[in-house]
Amino acid sequence: MQHNLHKGTVQHEGTASLRPHRFLGLKWKVLLLSSLILFAIVASFSAITYLRLINNFERERDVQHQRYASEVEGLIKETSQDLHQLAELIPFLEGMSTALLISKSENIAKTFDLYWTPLQFNKGIELVRFYSKSNQLLANWGSPESDMHGNEGMLNWVREVNAQEQPISPLSCVESCMQFVVAPLLVEGISVGVVVVGISLVDAVLGFKNISGADIGLFIKERDNAPKSNGMRISNWGVRIAALTSKEKSFAILNRAAEQYPDFNHLENGVQVSLGNRHQQIRLLSLGRENPTSKAQLIVITDITSTIDVINSLTWQNAMTGLVGLLLSVILLFVILTKPLSRFKHIVFALPLLAHSNFEKFRSSLHSAGQKQWLKDEIDTLDETAVALSYQLEKLEDQVADRTRILAAKMDELSKERDFITNLLDIAQVIVLTQNANGKIMMLNAHGEMLIQYTEQELQGKPFIQLLTLDNDLQDLPAHLEEVRSEQRDQLRHEANILCKDDSVRHILWLHSRLTRHSADDPAMLSVGLDMTEHKRAEGRLAWLADHDPLTDLFNRRRFQEELEQMLNLAARYNYSGALLFFDLDQFKYINDTSGHQAGDALLKMVARMLLSSIRSVDILGRLGGDEFAVILPQTTPEGAIEVAKNALAAMSQGKLTVNGRTHKASASIGIALFPEHGNNVHDLLAAADLAMYQAKEAGRGGWHLFSNEEKTRERMHTLVYWKEKIEYSFLHDRFFFYFQPIMHIQNKTIDHYEVLLRMLDNDGTILAPHLFIPAAEQTGLIHAIDHMVLRKSIALSAGIQHRGHDVRFSINLSAHAFHDPELLPILTETFAHYGADPSTFMFEITETAALEDLPAARKLMETIKTLGCSFTLDDFGVGFSSFYYIRQLPIDVVKIDGSFIRNLADNPDDQILVKALCDVARGFGKQTTAEFVESAATFSLLEKMQVDYAQGYWIGTPVPAHESPFKDYLQE
Repeated sequence: MQHNLHKGTVQHEGTASLRPHRFLGLKWKVLLLSSLILFAIVASFSAITYLRLINNFERERDVQHQRYASEVEGLIKETSQDLHQLAELIPFLEGMSTALLISKSENIAKTFDLYWTPLQFNKGIELVRFYSKSNQLLANWGSPESDMHGNEGMLNWVREVNAQEQPISPLSCVESCMQFVVAPLLVEGISVGVVVVGISLVDAVLGFKNISGADIGLFIKERDNAPKSNGMRISNWGVRIAALTSKEKSFAILNRAAEQYPDFNHLENGVQVSLGNRHQQIRLLSLGRENPTSKAQLIVITDITSTIDVINSLTWQNAMTGLVGLLLSVILLFVILTKPLSRFKHIVFALPLLAHSNFEKFRSSLHSAGQKQWLKDEIDTLDETAVALSYQLEKLEDQVADRTRILAAKMDELSKERDFITNLLDIAQVIVLTQNANGKIMMLNAHGEMLIQYTEQELQGKPFIQLLTLDNDLQDLPAHLEEVRSEQRDQLRHEANILCKDDSVRHILWLHSRLTRHSADDPAMLSVGLDMTEHKRAEGRLAWLADHDPLTDLFNRRRFQEELEQMLNLAARYNYSGALLFFDLDQFKYINDTSGHQAGDALLKMVARMLLSSIRSVDILGRLGGDEFAVILPQTTPEGAIEVAKNALAAMSQGKLTVNGRTHKASASIGIALFPEHGNNVHDLLAAADLAMYQAKEAGRGGWHLFSNEEKTRERMHTLVYWKEKIEYSFLHDRFFFYFQPIMHIQNKTIDHYEVLLRMLDNDGTILAPHLFIPAAEQTGLIHAIDHMVLRKSIALSAGIQHRGHDVRFSINLSAHAFHDPELLPILTETFAHYGADPSTFMFEITETAALEDLPAARKLMETIKTLGCSFTLDDFGVGFSSFYYIRQLPIDVVKIDGSFIRNLADNPDDQILVKALCDVARGFGKQTTAEFVESAATFSLLEKMQVDYAQGYWIGTPVPAHESPFKDYLQE
């Protein structure tokens, strides 16, 4: 078989060329790799064992060192206690109390001489000194060496003890170490001086060897300029040995350590040295807190030879055991792998025959490989699988020709798909271009050519960055683009202005994505641009509308009040006066009712132009809402304000408006209030001007009235009392009733729900709108009663309709005070339960003003009401940017677009852009939309295209009283 195999290999040079030039059998690779792994395991295990033994040894040495430190500290403490006891006994020695009371040197010396010698020999006392209460030395016993410890320092100790009458135990190490006790002398409870007793520390420290068994030495650091003594010294460390156990052996060990570790600080953590086949550990012991100068150090020498020998022996045994195991494992592995890998090698060398379609030869080669094993293993399975594979490959090769024809057909389909993708890029309403690694444009789609007016050929090879108009905010853009192209980041999103071929500028939102490159010619980045020009214009329009009235282009109420507040602050700061003129058009409701809202809008625009022409350039004009205007006159006098009012009235008298054959003249009543005389804040000043305007109306319309403080309270009270009585009378005689205005679902063209509008019947039969009595109700506190009445009546009506088998939804306006009414929620819950009405049929309308005073309280109440099943509508949506804040902060379901944007929608492109933007914002937040003031079919058609959900207005249906509404039958019940 081997002969045939090699013969086949020679005949097929292509097969031989597939083999590597250098061949190493799988068996040897497995053995080599296994040996390396086992060796690494043995080495790692030995190293870990050694490190663990060393760590255990170090921990034991640390514990032993702490024990040594405790023993030394105990010896020093015991010495100090003995000295304290001796010092306390001195006054009780025979004759010493009398000598100390006399406090004369001769008497003390004569008496204490009898005790000095016994104390020297029996107690080892080396120094005794007596001092008076005035810190004067009275008597002295001891060797001259004791003076080396410093008379001045000892005198300081004496002063301290005399002052505090408390003993101290200082430790002093200069030429030698001595333990001192400085104690007050008390005779019959009276302090008569101080005694200083000193004893050498050498004997106490050397007693450490008897306790621990380790050698110990006492080192004293030599001063730099001090003369060198003749004692034992270690010059490398700059120390003198004051005491040392086992002197000759220990001194040799210390010299060896000083040679290997010249830095004395190494001894703090301990060092190891070897001398004469013995291992020694040397480590410092602190003398404690009584050695502040650190001139003396204790050093302990411990023999650790036995421990080191044990660690080395254990480590060597582990290593040898591992190596023997490694050798045995390799031999066993070699025996196990030899036969199966030989069979596997035969299969491997036969496999190249398959590459040249020699299927029969391959199968005959395997079949002649020898006798099969009685028990199958993986090699037998591989052998059978290889034969099966040869049959499968032979079958597949026969199918290649057929598949080639099919592949050609598939290529045609892929070509069509490529054309489809190309067409898709061209018709996509976004700019799509690719850039190479250098940031140069490679491809541009058709929409991009149309938008920026450059052709793809004109831009190919030009840097993308040249298309943009870089401002200060985009100075880092080139670097960020380079990060995408160089694969440092995946995407980049930014906005930038692009300069078109006709020099026009368009605002584009760009999204750059990194592309996977297979060659240097492939694009590195895909750039997709969305034209945001119209969206930005709409944003600008929204920003403008936040401060302006869209009909007259004047400041709106919010911005006007801000200007007035700023003017009041300036007037207070610089002490000048000004005036506020409040205009209310006369008979404006009559013009709206007879000629329609378009006539009213035209009249408002005309009045705005005439007022602008009649005031100074420094004056500020605004429309506060409806038919109300106001003018701020800075730095003026009452006479000047009156003159401006007269000029405005004269200018307005010249204006005429003719609609459908009817001629209307502009006329207004003007209220004048001065600041700071009539008010130093916006609220008071507007209230004063408003009251003055009503005075002008009562005087005959078309005139002016200057507010006076005398009539302020009287007029306001008169108004409040008048309307309070009307409201209470209406409650008593049930003169409140509802109007209903239908709201259509635009998609279905069906009436979806009705807005409930409150009206009040006056004594003369006049129907009063809410704006006439609601302000008085809010000021007198009757607004809560009105809210409760509206809720009860509407819920009762809804329950009646529901019980008759019909469903209807009501939209009810809540006042701004409803969110501060603690009874609102209980009444609402109780009324729903009492009448059995469905809360999901009720929708409550709120305005920004209602939520503005206390947003957290409003949100909490709304969330609670929504748990009942009710829903909420945000009214006047879009008037200010705050609407966008509330749509996110409040749990509302529907937003009602303000009628000022809808009324002229069919004729005003700006309003169309704005309403579409408002709808997109609301839809993006998942809210439905309602458009009010829908008064024509053209407006309705535009709203349908913009996908507005609901429509309300005179074109849909006018408000009708309850007895004329679809619910009249239910009211009779």
